[in-house]
Amino acid sequence: MARKRRIKKPEELNLVPIMNLVTILIPFLIMAAQFVQLAVIDSTLPAIGAPQPSDEKPDKPPLNLSLAITDRGVTVMGADAVLYPEGAPEVAEGEDRPPTIPCQSGGICTSVEDYNWVKLTAKLNLVKDEYPDEEDANVILVPDNHIKYEVLVSTMDAARNDPGKPGADGKARMLFPNVVIAGGAM
Repeated sequence: MARKRRIKKPEELNLVPIMNLVTILIPFLIMAAQFVQLAVIDSTLPAIGAPQPSDEKPDKPPLNLSLAITDRGVTVMGADAVLYPEGAPEVAEGEDRPPTIPCQSGGICTSVEDYNWVKLTAKLNLVKDEYPDEEDANVILVPDNHIKYEVLVSTMDAARNDPGKPGADGKARMLFPNVVIAGGAM
């Protein structure tokens, strides 16, 4: 006797749970995408080439403010010399001059908080008082090769304005808003 095989009909897939999951996930992913924010810090590259000669002779040489950032602290430099608004510290013969704003720990800065940002802003306030005509002056950041990005951003924030010292309009006093980053020169 020949047997007849029954052909089973394949069961239909129940896609309702998967569609419910997708329906819930899509709005959740769209809402989560709003929490990602990008921030941009305006910066310019240093100019290439020799400066153009001018017929005018300024009373005071230009500031050319630079901040050298190392793991020992921040050195404030202008024109061709280190700026010490209160006077240069005494240094023994054969020793390196310490940075203008040394680390709070006194040795090597290990984190962003170890740099003295309040003191840096105070020094830059003194420099701004000494050069009040330099309204659109650039500040050039010269970091060591191993300086972290967070330190650069904090240095930019400290150099741009002083929130503790309001200006004539009641907002934070503008110090040096134009920032230029130079490649690790030290």
